[in-house]
Amino acid sequence: MHSESYGDWTPEQAEAGVLSDAQAMRVLARRLPKAELHVHFLGAVRRSFPFADNSQRLLPDEYAGATDFFARLRQVAPSLTSAHMFEQATLRLLEEHINCGCVHVEVMATPGEIGFSPVPPIDALLAMGRAFEEIRRYTGVTGGIILGTDRADDPKRGFDVVELAMKARDAGAPVLGIGNDGDLINPVIDFAPALEFARKQGFHTTCHLDTPQDVIEGLALPLDRADHAYDLKGRPELMAQYKARNIPITSAPGAVAYMMPGVVKSPADHPADEFRRFGIKTSIGTDDPSFFHTDIAQEYLQAQQVYGWDRYDMVEVAMTSLEMAWIDPRDRDERLAAWRMAAEGLIEDPRSTRAPVAA
Repeated sequence: MHSESYGDWTPEQAEAGVLSDAQAMRVLARRLPKAELHVHFLGAVRRSFPFADNSQRLLPDEYAGATDFFARLRQVAPSLTSAHMFEQATLRLLEEHINCGCVHVEVMATPGEIGFSPVPPIDALLAMGRAFEEIRRYTGVTGGIILGTDRADDPKRGFDVVELAMKARDAGAPVLGIGNDGDLINPVIDFAPALEFARKQGFHTTCHLDTPQDVIEGLALPLDRADHAYDLKGRPELMAQYKARNIPITSAPGAVAYMMPGVVKSPADHPADEFRRFGIKTSIGTDDPSFFHTDIAQEYLQAQQVYGWDRYDMVEVAMTSLEMAWIDPRDRDERLAAWRMAAEGLIEDPRSTRAPVAA
């Protein structure tokens, strides 16, 4: 009776079907080896983190505007009351990204924000560095920290951030670069001397470009990368200059659509794919994943859906993120080759090729 009602099948017949494209994309978004290049430390601390004082309540579960968002963001640091908590928060961030396919993670931290913690910034950075060291030891995942100068500060204080980065690096913390973030008080161009100083000390440089004027001034900054730069949208003459300067852009389509629906009405309106088609290297990042209820696998899947990427596009976006990453040059080429092999092995059936977490 059962066979007459439902038909018979064998395990071999059941497994012989082709995985649907929608299901394949969901798995591919999570398994592809990729780099996270735009995630803020404080904005990645999840509500599940074991704060000693029930500070989970400070993390917003509902969005109440930018003022509330930044106020709550700044309340995370005071609840990180020990170096151990900084280490554990970093470990959780890294583990989450590894579980979404990341093989390289760069974490942004602004001393002016983590400085609200009772832990001295140098101790906080060293604790974060220990988390990177531990993760690398048992997974091989690479990455490090980007310290941000603060646009709300006197631009001359940017030199203090570079000095802190040098001190932390000398003590063993994996500080890779210097960025720029914060409330849009001072023109971004005013931080050019600090960024130039950072370059002379051997650091990579990046900068949040958050206004139409920023993307113009960004061309006068000593940048290895730019962050956001969404106001390049529909401005091919400026995009051509970024392409000619070989300045890649870290994009966060989901975060921008979440905070700025009056400007970017949906992730499809974000110019990340416009950058890509124009020939500007761009990566997909989470920005503040705890606050925006996302992770990098979700961001990849969302981008695939709104931009209509196929499996080959997904592989190229992931590989571009790794090419943009600040990876140790001593084994960079070998790692990139291994990651590409792993990524391409997932195209036909994302279930069948085990993508390693590192080369």
